[in-house]
Amino acid sequence: MDWITGNYITLAIVIAYGVLFVFYLNAEKKNTDGANFKQATALKLTLSGMFCAVGVLSYYLLYNYAHRGGFYLNLQLLVVIGLFVAMAGDFFLQYIRLDIKKYKTGIRFFTGTQILFLIGMLIVYRIGWREVVITAAILALVLLLMKKQDWQLGEAQKALTAYTILITLMAAKSVTVFLTDFTAGTLLFMVGAALFLLSDILLGVWNYHTDRRAHMNVSWLAYFAGLMLIALSMSPEFAAYIG
Repeated sequence: MDWITGNYITLAIVIAYGVLFVFYLNAEKKNTDGANFKQATALKLTLSGMFCAVGVLSYYLLYNYAHRGGFYLNLQLLVVIGLFVAMAGDFFLQYIRLDIKKYKTGIRFFTGTQILFLIGMLIVYRIGWREVVITAAILALVLLLMKKQDWQLGEAQKALTAYTILITLMAAKSVTVFLTDFTAGTLLFMVGAALFLLSDILLGVWNYHTDRRAHMNVSWLAYFAGLMLIALSMSPEFAAYIG
């Protein structure tokens, strides 16, 4: 596959991704108490498979056309693996109000995604005071929201606490990476990470405070847009060529 063909395939997947997302929202609208579970899950996993496909394709193009060393490629490979782990998390998170054990398994998979993303960034950029401050500030706001809305986390409390810390640190680290290395790739990753964090906050609001469908619609939009941007951030069109 040459460079131009790879870019055209990527563009086609992104366009199809946007169209399919509309069908997914409609399927989830009908998925009240699991009434349309199979169709909604199938469409969700198809979307997840598509951002994984873009990640693999971006990595392939990066490997063949970026002309960079294995060090940078290895850390980007962690991001690709993280996308596949998120896809597994998507399946189990469909049981959020149906099966607490499977829901907790979904949280564990997404925790793995954050760990992989973090390791990928920390290979090149060490932890500094800026992300510690940003993480503390965001966590304080999230905890304030949870207290104000009186979230009752129940059995998922420990898993969600660890996950919240990790995704907040991951998003904060993406900000400092961009501030350290101004490239289109780091910008896409930072925006994607911020959307990922936003989607999980809205998911928590929906699950622990309100049943308003609007919260979930925005959560899904933020999540799938965020993961696609993270996948695209590795493309040679955007990636930071370092290492």
